[in-house]
Amino acid sequence: MTSFCVLFDYMTNNMSVLGVFCPFWSDEGPHFILPHFQGMMKTLGIDVSIIDLNIEAAVVLKDSWYDLVQNNNGIWNKSQIVSNSVEKSGIIERIDKAIDIQEPTWLFFLGVNIASYQVVRFLIKNVRSKFSNRIRIAVGGPLCVVIKESVNFFPEADLIWQGTLESAIPILIEQQKLTQDYSCHRFLPDYTDIDYTKYSKPERLSYMLNYGCRFRCRYCHEGSQYDQEITRPTSRLANHLKTIVASLPTVKYVRFFDSSLNSNHSQFLDILDELDGENLLWVCNLVPMPYVNQSFGTRMRSSGCMHINIGVESGSVAVRKLMGKPTQLDVVEYCIRELHAAGVDVSINLMIGYPGETENDFNETLLFTSRVADFVSHVAVSITGIFAGTPLFAEAEKLGINLNGDAHNDILFFHWSLREGTNTLPVRIERLQRIETHLEQFGLKDFITPDNGDDERRAKVMLQKYKDTPCKFS
Repeated sequence: MTSFCVLFDYMTNNMSVLGVFCPFWSDEGPHFILPHFQGMMKTLGIDVSIIDLNIEAAVVLKDSWYDLVQNNNGIWNKSQIVSNSVEKSGIIERIDKAIDIQEPTWLFFLGVNIASYQVVRFLIKNVRSKFSNRIRIAVGGPLCVVIKESVNFFPEADLIWQGTLESAIPILIEQQKLTQDYSCHRFLPDYTDIDYTKYSKPERLSYMLNYGCRFRCRYCHEGSQYDQEITRPTSRLANHLKTIVASLPTVKYVRFFDSSLNSNHSQFLDILDELDGENLLWVCNLVPMPYVNQSFGTRMRSSGCMHINIGVESGSVAVRKLMGKPTQLDVVEYCIRELHAAGVDVSINLMIGYPGETENDFNETLLFTSRVADFVSHVAVSITGIFAGTPLFAEAEKLGINLNGDAHNDILFFHWSLREGTNTLPVRIERLQRIETHLEQFGLKDFITPDNGDDERRAKVMLQKYKDTPCKFS
């Protein structure tokens, strides 16, 4: 296995890199890792190109794209279905052509996660068979951090990148004795040559300020990826975003994909100050906190915040405690009502069938959605899956969970069940159907079914709310 120091030694001798982001993620917009990788490599003086294979795949696989992206029936673990989809999609030819034209020294598979790892394995084998040792292959992303034995998943790779892009910089400094200290450098993303018109949400700029999450929900692999939340400075953030938006004519607003933009309260206040009065519209994920009242929501709105998403996950106090959620349920409901009163659009996420969820717990979730239905515009519902590398996965045996899969080789367990038989996949599916019917009475069912144009409609509604707040870059 090649060390990162050796990798950089190759790179500094006029080497070039090709960064690839694989399906089945989304065709809504470029994952932030692509502009971030491009910006970092350019800062280091390395010739770089990037490809998002989700664009081609979404067009060709349009009839099955929703199922693939949503992992319906645990499709990500089904290697034969993934293989067939990859062969049909045309992405093999796309990556072969890019290698032939650009002749990169290194091929980087970026942001490898549960949705894409099977695709990456397939493509690596293809590249090795066609290009032999002509090109070196690196693999990095959330899966490589969470699964410490990730080398077993990608045996043909020359490098398994376990960490963030920035985590490699101190090693590079020590090895190369660089004159510039990059250890605290803020690598700015570079969106050059990213064609937003090819995406299904060309109006949305994908951006990420911080990595990780300081909270440790037991089902989430975000906390497992990083020992602590990695925050970046907010200085001149508004000018930076305005420069990017000005270069992308289709973009109307910024979508911060941080796990929770307000997890560092002091930094969040700096963000609000930085963006206030800048005519930049934005949306984010938010963790409910007691200070998020109507007054605070008004401050957020004045800084350009149109919409926030909250990972409620359950309306049961008992289940949220099992999940390790950081906020009391009454605080969650309070924040939803207060933000709505401030004119901030609110959506929530729910997980059905968490281990330990009883029928009474599920009914409490139904009651919770009834109480907040008038204050939210979107309810996204999913069935609980168990991810390898999470605390929930580590405690499966203790909690009486049958994973019903290969604990050493599978990454996501969709068909898990409790040994005592009260929580099985059929039970979870039946509950999902019931909550869909329940939400329909509030006009919310549309938001959890495919092919209804809901995202585009929601974007237009949010923008309409801000018709009196002109966006210079529209």
